[in-house]
Amino acid sequence: MKLVKDHEASDLQRFESLLSLTNLGGYDHETKRRILSLRGLSVLSYAMFSDHTLVRTAATEAMSNLVPHPEVIEFLRQPEKLKVWVAFSSDFIDNYECARAALGCIAMITSDPKVTDEFCKLKSSNKMVDSVLSSGKLELMHRVLVALLNIQGHNSNWIISSGSLSFCEAYVAKYHNHDPIDLGFSAVEKKLFMVTIDLAKDIVTGQGNE
Repeated sequence: MKLVKDHEASDLQRFESLLSLTNLGGYDHETKRRILSLRGLSVLSYAMFSDHTLVRTAATEAMSNLVPHPEVIEFLRQPEKLKVWVAFSSDFIDNYECARAALGCIAMITSDPKVTDEFCKLKSSNKMVDSVLSSGKLELMHRVLVALLNIQGHNSNWIISSGSLSFCEAYVAKYHNHDPIDLGFSAVEKKLFMVTIDLAKDIVTGQGNE
């Protein structure tokens, strides 16, 4: 934590420190609490705005691994904080790894009704979800579809108004009978592809549409 805060530390030192915090943050609740007691939220939030791509990504991953600690959930219920995560999720062309980390966090925190309420109020959320679903990047689509399934349990109307339901219907209709081999996917992509199809089906059926 001292290295991350140290203005004289190199980007490499900050990056490696943040990687360590990512691993520690995913260990157990007590370790999360310890990181947070050392001003973890403010330190990691500041590091997320580093000009160095790897530092920014590592900080985002470290923060994500502090979920689902209540203090982190409460922090991310704030619209201005949540807006940052939506923006990072949208930036998958320039910083794929950071977007993946941000989307992983959103996939987890949208299980919280208050986070979902604020997420659905953000104008940028609709655009982000649409761009990710249309990207064809299966890892990112997987995370967004999980988030949509969470949101559906709290705000099914947003699933319709955002156009997400229409996408899921079209996605299932077009690809549910396709063999992943025919699409030229790798072994890992084949599994992800099938997962995205199943999630899209769950969203469609969850709206009462067969």
